[in-house]
Amino acid sequence: MDIEALRQLANQDLSIDFDEGVLILDFGNDVFRFLTDQDKRKCFFQVMDVVDDSPDIKVVLFLSDPAGLNEDVYDGYLRNVCGGDIGLKVLGNSWVYEENVERARQLCFHNYTIKRRVASKKIIIDGLRGTIVTPFFGETLSADLRYATPDMRFSLAHKKYGLHPNGALAFFLPRYVGQGKAVELMLTTDYIDAEQAMDLGLINGIFAPDDFVSECIKLAKKVSSVSMPTIVSTKLLSTHFKKELDSYIDTEESLLSELW
Repeated sequence: MDIEALRQLANQDLSIDFDEGVLILDFGNDVFRFLTDQDKRKCFFQVMDVVDDSPDIKVVLFLSDPAGLNEDVYDGYLRNVCGGDIGLKVLGNSWVYEENVERARQLCFHNYTIKRRVASKKIIIDGLRGTIVTPFFGETLSADLRYATPDMRFSLAHKKYGLHPNGALAFFLPRYVGQGKAVELMLTTDYIDAEQAMDLGLINGIFAPDDFVSECIKLAKKVSSVSMPTIVSTKLLSTHFKKELDSYIDTEESLLSELW
């Protein structure tokens, strides 16, 4: 693998590094730009193509700025997409899904990314810092491993906008905590902090902020020391639900077309 060729795909919003079988992707502080910006989407898709094709990459570590996925960023993004300052609880009803290109791009990007992460034969690790809003809460549950800082928290912010739990949250969360608990969390809980997430099995460990990146890389390198056949077989056998995920995404799109 030519890591320099990969680095040429990077820009100010995406840094790329490689260390002993681990590809490290840092999306900086404006991950939401990747949802609708065509050039940035194309860059990300090209990176994932290299990930899938390269025998040198065993593990992909996703990182972002601690403030990159929080409620202020999400709120600004949603209001920009809807084209105006609309009352919070009626925002979902204000969008005609099939006619809102930006909204459709957001959902399609999340769903495409989730499917690529699940289908990849490489191990996906997410490093979580700061507040993680609903769509990225759901998306991170598609990773194979997740590590967080003590101040990380999941925000189920979709409720205050009248939106559905996107990012495939309603698909993945029941697999971790059970159907009843998942529904309760999605409808009645505002935040899940790092300790609660650890207790629920939603994250695999908590690292101190000062050592967070180095600890994530150390763990990723430990995983990458395992033989590729073992990694591939483990990934394939633990993601046998891919057809169910495809069906879920089809159902989601149909539901949105009917409701909005």
